[in-house]
Amino acid sequence: MKVHPMSSYIQLATQIEKLKKEAEAARKREVAETIANIKRAIELFGLTAEDLGLGRSGKKRGRKASAKSAAKSTGAAKRRGRPPKAAASSKAGRKAGRKASKKRGRKAAGVDKRSVVAPKYRDSATGTTWTGRGKQPKWLAAAIQSGKKLEDFKI
Repeated sequence: MKVHPMSSYIQLATQIEKLKKEAEAARKREVAETIANIKRAIELFGLTAEDLGLGRSGKKRGRKASAKSAAKSTGAAKRRGRPPKAAASSKAGRKAGRKASKKRGRKAAGVDKRSVVAPKYRDSATGTTWTGRGKQPKWLAAAIQSGKKLEDFKI
């Protein structure tokens, strides 16, 4: 018995469409679960967008520095745009786990020159803290709405 080549193609195309729909449904389900887990962690630890590296860092937006000026500012002018040496990538101030930029002469993402601010408020139940800067975390706003005072959380 001969199978017509067109019928097998149509069957395969139908299977592909079915699998695409199943994959999209699975993706939506997993994205929703992941977002829920992230939201729980953010609330539990009192994280902000800035903590996650999503907030504005106070730097001007716009064009990035040219390779030449970036090399001078990072002290790599003699290396003529080559990636920094291994010892240079572990400089103080660089966030743990961040890799140096692979593009020549550019500053690595994640280098943060701002000082760390000591927390001023602590939730005694969970141990989460807030520096007093930026928007109040949800745990603190909820506690204040329930009748507590901001001074109750002062460290």
